[in-house]
Amino acid sequence: MRRLVFWLALLGIALAACATNNTNSLPTDYASLAPPPGILDSPDAIAQGRVLFLQDCAACHGVRGDGRGKMRATFGPPPANFTDPVLRVQRTPQYLFWRISEGGRVEPFRAQGSIMPAWKYQLSEAERWQLVAFLRTLAP
Repeated sequence: MRRLVFWLALLGIALAACATNNTNSLPTDYASLAPPPGILDSPDAIAQGRVLFLQDCAACHGVRGDGRGKMRATFGPPPANFTDPVLRVQRTPQYLFWRISEGGRVEPFRAQGSIMPAWKYQLSEAERWQLVAFLRTLAP
């Protein structure tokens, strides 16, 4: 019986560790955000997001958003590939908004050596949502 309790406790600890290291977990203030109504499907927002992406993000993430930008060789963790359909499903609009806003300043990305800037200091909230709208068009 003691062995069973030991293994169940060990399994619980392992599961808790996995849950806290989940890169898709969001801080509460970002998880509760809602995109402005209609922005994710707005052709104008998507077009403006594309302009912002090509201007600010393509050097690292690639012109197609596939993570193969000309600067990628200088990174520890590779830039995100936004063309991966599996990751598109996993990355909610709120998750993308959080990552764009906070960049590599937050865990677990800081510990991994991410050098992505926190765009909340350069881009308005509306511009960050426009980027989210555009990124969601890159994967089927």
